Amino acid sequence: MLELQKDEFNEAVEPLRPLFAKAAVATKEICLVGNAGDEIAAFAKKKLDLVVMGSHGYSSVSATLLGSVTMTVASECDVPLLIVR
Repeated sequence: MLELQKDEFNEAVEPLRPLFAKAAVATKEICLVGNAGDEIAAFAKKKLDLVVMGSHGYSSVSATLLGSVTMTVASECDVPLLIVR
């Protein structure tokens, strides 16, 4: 199971690695397992000063129905959240 999680994580972040390298942005990759919104919020509370997340720009009704990860982080986290559309 851990190997599958690692493979999924690498598949998700691989396209981003060259973008950050080209922009000369230092990164630290963290793989969290569980409900995405809950895990990101819990990690942010312990370790981060700012969370930057993307959003598809769904209306609040759509986000509620779809269970938006960004909405979950916004509601559960005390850390400042920058949402980029």
